Amino acid sequence: MLAIKNEIDTIGEEPEKDGQNSSEYIKEVLTSILQSPGFRDSPQLQNLLQYVVYEVIKGNEDALKERIIGMNVFGRRPDYDTTDDPIVRSRMGLLRKRLAKYDEGDEGKHAPVQIVIPSGTYRPSFVFRTAAKNPGTKTVLVETKTPSLSSAASEIAPDSPQTQAGMVRRIGLAAVIPWAPGWDRRFKIFTIASAAMLLLLGTWWFFLRSSQSELNLLWAPILKSKQPIYVYTGTIPVFEEASPFDEATSPEDRTSPVRVPEPPSVDAPGTGPNRVFSWGEGMLTGSVYADIRLAAFLSGRNRTPIMRSGANLPYMDLKGSPLILVGSFDNYWTRVMNESLPFYLDRGFGIRERGGTHRRWFNPLKAEMTPRMMEDYALVFRIMNSKNEAPVLAVVGLSTCGTHAAANFVTDPVQMRALSGVPRGALMNKNIELVLHASLVNCAPTSVEVIASKIW
Repeated sequence: MLAIKNEIDTIGEEPEKDGQNSSEYIKEVLTSILQSPGFRDSPQLQNLLQYVVYEVIKGNEDALKERIIGMNVFGRRPDYDTTDDPIVRSRMGLLRKRLAKYDEGDEGKHAPVQIVIPSGTYRPSFVFRTAAKNPGTKTVLVETKTPSLSSAASEIAPDSPQTQAGMVRRIGLAAVIPWAPGWDRRFKIFTIASAAMLLLLGTWWFFLRSSQSELNLLWAPILKSKQPIYVYTGTIPVFEEASPFDEATSPEDRTSPVRVPEPPSVDAPGTGPNRVFSWGEGMLTGSVYADIRLAAFLSGRNRTPIMRSGANLPYMDLKGSPLILVGSFDNYWTRVMNESLPFYLDRGFGIRERGGTHRRWFNPLKAEMTPRMMEDYALVFRIMNSKNEAPVLAVVGLSTCGTHAAANFVTDPVQMRALSGVPRGALMNKNIELVLHASLVNCAPTSVEVIASKIW
């Protein structure tokens, strides 16, 4: 795309400059720009301009990417989010304005080289002030594949036919071409049409992103995966007292009431002279509610989850597949994934903050499911690239009631509006962990509040 520059009013023709001399001219002009009033009091703009110019001189094109510039010029971390931190784009826009203002001044008009950073790129172009015998000739930028100034275009003799007026002459990234009558009008129409198209595209993209609800953004990494989605629910051991075979059909068994057996000793399951115990695994009520809620949510988005519990989830099944964890202390994989997070499950049946103020939330009734349990706490965390090399989403209550509340929260678009203050890019692309407080009636959640959060 062509970008019009100042008209050349000089008389006569200057000899072409070789690659080494071109670099020296550029460095001289760069020094003058950095000492000018527009740059003198702005160290950031000085460092940015100096960096991009010298990288072009060295032929280091890879160093002119947004993330690399943010690291080398503004001290950003290698994994910083360019969407949430647009410092390179904002400073580059200001730099273009300062360069244009410098070129309009007396010092810029008489400089042997003009430094220009076209929109849409961070690579500076260099326009050498050559003479043009045709007063209707203008300087424009054209795209070339010149790798660097150290390998600039070969010299052209001043009296070469290529330098005659009215013909194209390339110097690095610059060219002098005749400006035909009527081009100004056509160029203005083209510019206005292009700007209108970009405005429409930008507006469409803005409303498309804004229309994404917090619920969709949180679930996007899970749902966009092509791999199966696993839902793993924790279980607890269940013991059952059984009668010896010779008493199984006695008349007493048909008339005596059913009673809940007492838990066996630490050494159970075992046998005694009059008792035989069998055991298995059971699922807490809140975890069952959570499984139903999550399965219905995924089915509504055309994803059929693979349900697993107990020991029925080998690690190899998890490799590369999104995982949803249900339950806290009864879930082995929850404890594995949560052990190094900012908010973690501690041994005192609570949630503890690893850093900061070292806050702690706990349920004094522990896992007791009674009408007296009026509140509970829960964790919701989503890890983008976990130990199984895929996204993990966990709904984790201190008790089974809290797990129920957490599952309701992550599948309800109304409750998820509590995350409206989280940047949309972070909600979709970063790790996130929430601490929830749930109000309960008979273990059923009536309201959920986000009381702490971490995003990284």
